[in-house]
Amino acid sequence: MKSLKDIPVLVTGATGFVGSRLSEILATREKAKVTGTGRNLDRVTFLKDCGVTLQAADLLNEDELKKLVEGKEIVFHTAAALQTDTETAQKVNVEATETLVKLAGEAGVKRFVHVSTVGACDMANLKLVDENAPLAMNHGSAYPRTKAEAEKRAIEMAATYNMELSIVRPTMIYGPGHGFWSETMFQNVLEGKPVMLGDGSGNFNPVYNDDVVDAIILCAKHPDAAGEVFNIADGITTWSEFMGHYGKLSGKDLKNVPLFIARLMAFANKIPGITTPIDQGFIDMATSDKDFPNKKAADLIGWKPQVSYEEGMRRTTEWLEKEILKK
Repeated sequence: MKSLKDIPVLVTGATGFVGSRLSEILATREKAKVTGTGRNLDRVTFLKDCGVTLQAADLLNEDELKKLVEGKEIVFHTAAALQTDTETAQKVNVEATETLVKLAGEAGVKRFVHVSTVGACDMANLKLVDENAPLAMNHGSAYPRTKAEAEKRAIEMAATYNMELSIVRPTMIYGPGHGFWSETMFQNVLEGKPVMLGDGSGNFNPVYNDDVVDAIILCAKHPDAAGEVFNIADGITTWSEFMGHYGKLSGKDLKNVPLFIARLMAFANKIPGITTPIDQGFIDMATSDKDFPNKKAADLIGWKPQVSYEEGMRRTTEWLEKEILKK
């Protein structure tokens, strides 16, 4: 297993939920020489105390990206556009990823770890979605479609430069901090916004943030991770059970949108000039019957979740109570 001590690495999206925790652990536990970049560096000034060098850069500026990858041995690409318009998703998730892989290859980077999502898979007619599932290149929603295309282009570009590439596909990442499935969903519950479709009986596939970070780091260190794609998941619960933790903490009743109304809202997005907060991608998630096995990660690189769902939710709700409710 490769040591990352004193290895120069780059983390994109270092101001984000996964990227900030990754940067912190790389610098403190792994003793790597970490450069982090992101959209709002003032948000993560604590990383400087951990030994992380924060460097401002625009992912859409090739000259700035070129400077970022110079002298780096490993690149961790966690940056992505999640809730945004189609044009921005295409530029950030696809074009910037392809450019970053290209520049990393030209700079002699040895390994590139790309953080994707299980949503990049075409899950039609599948209940068990492993790493061999086809990519969702024609998905009706921008995020899964652009993440699928980003994977395809990253693989092609890495091969051009004979650079080792590993792809991590997490499920729904939660934990203490400013994550979508943690802070954002809890805020939605507090504000009385819908957090479920129908009765909330669809599969919810949680995975704790630190476990995701461990998988990402293993993909940089383990020789057998090169050229591989890994599901990073930790079991199944339901939307109503998961969101119920937030309802209990807040003392609020969970709100839902009837499924037929959600489908009308998703269809309305196809009409020029109309934008609704529910698209087909969200419907697919909220009514899912899918399971994402993590056997490949366990067998090939020895990754297994270390934080149980019960312990993860305890830590998450404790953080939400302290950082959101009591402020």
